[in-house]
Amino acid sequence: MNRFWQHKSILGWLLYDVASSSYALLVPGVAYAVYYRQVVCGGTTHCDAQWAMLTSLALIGSGLLAPFLGAIADTGKLRYPLFALATGLCCLATSLLYWVEPGGLMLGGMAFVVAQVGYICAASLYDSYLPLLAPSQRLGQLSGLGWGLGYLGGLICFFIAYGWMQGGLVATNLPVYRLTFLLVSVFYGLVALPALVWLPRQSPGPVNYSFRRLVKSAYHQVFKTLKNWRETPAIFQFLIGYYLISDGIVTIHSFIAIYLKTQFALEVGQILQLTLLFNAIAIPMTLTVGLLSRRWSALTLLKAILTLWVGLLLLIVFGTHPLTPLLVAIGLGVVSGSTQSLCRGLFAQLIPHNKTSELFGFHALVGKISATFGPLIFGFTSALSGNQRLAMFLLLPFFLLGGWALLRTPISKPLSP
Repeated sequence: MNRFWQHKSILGWLLYDVASSSYALLVPGVAYAVYYRQVVCGGTTHCDAQWAMLTSLALIGSGLLAPFLGAIADTGKLRYPLFALATGLCCLATSLLYWVEPGGLMLGGMAFVVAQVGYICAASLYDSYLPLLAPSQRLGQLSGLGWGLGYLGGLICFFIAYGWMQGGLVATNLPVYRLTFLLVSVFYGLVALPALVWLPRQSPGPVNYSFRRLVKSAYHQVFKTLKNWRETPAIFQFLIGYYLISDGIVTIHSFIAIYLKTQFALEVGQILQLTLLFNAIAIPMTLTVGLLSRRWSALTLLKAILTLWVGLLLLIVFGTHPLTPLLVAIGLGVVSGSTQSLCRGLFAQLIPHNKTSELFGFHALVGKISATFGPLIFGFTSALSGNQRLAMFLLLPFFLLGGWALLRTPISKPLSP
């Protein structure tokens, strides 16, 4: 790839982070999470369990699909068309959320699950481009740059939709509130276009490679990788640690808006202001950590950030002061993007280039299927006990055990094919 196209590919890759973050912030993160619980489901205690089941179903589906899609992408050289297809699926399903009305549990649940599966599978294939775009010593910096700039997409959509959402969840404002989901769909699709145009295509696979043979080959490749995990112990040790940490992070992000609304009686407008603060802090923090990863060990940085996660979770559980939501928003801004960008860069250092899509698929498999347990634990603990603080406290072992496993991973240079 010549320098001109490499620079365009990197720019397109970075813009895709901007595009997809609009969805991550406003659909599973804030706007739709609150809308589904309070309006679609009715706002009762059992709605925590319903939202947990939807979140977990999407994570299981996308997690199971991701490594097989990755293996198909590598074997049949189909990374790009699968990436474009998953992106389009997410945008289409997100647009359907506009038509979800009070009590519309079937449409509201199905459209969200399909959008989540498309988003997660697209993100897995998108991440697999990372080791192809930069040398190993710059992977952490590029990953941090993408994650940091990505928050801009959420902020842009947030500012556009702020007036629509600020009116709250009263019946007269709901049609306006739901315009947020159409906005996210259009923004995601338009800003993702440079990536769909500029990211490199692979040479097509053999003409006689039928779809059936391709799926069969991918199936065997995935199970061969699992069977021979002892040949790449660092990769699978990393995934175990990431398994646990991701569980805690996904659960907190899935329920924090709901938690702050119920525990501190915050209005939708107040939650939106805290969301703005979170993004404003996350952008410079993620960029800074990405730059620091060139000077200091990424594992050293990750150790400090995981310590902050433990402190933040304890604040969420035991904090009762009126300033607690403000401190929580600041804390999440400091640690959220930094953790995930560092993990993405570290994983990119570990994997051979000829298996990037498959192994990033395993990365998604571990991150998403593992993350089903956290939402289920939170949702059912909250529903059965009526105690959301207890449900949050049960996430602490995920960070402690995950950090212990992740920080013991031997990471030096990329593994050879």
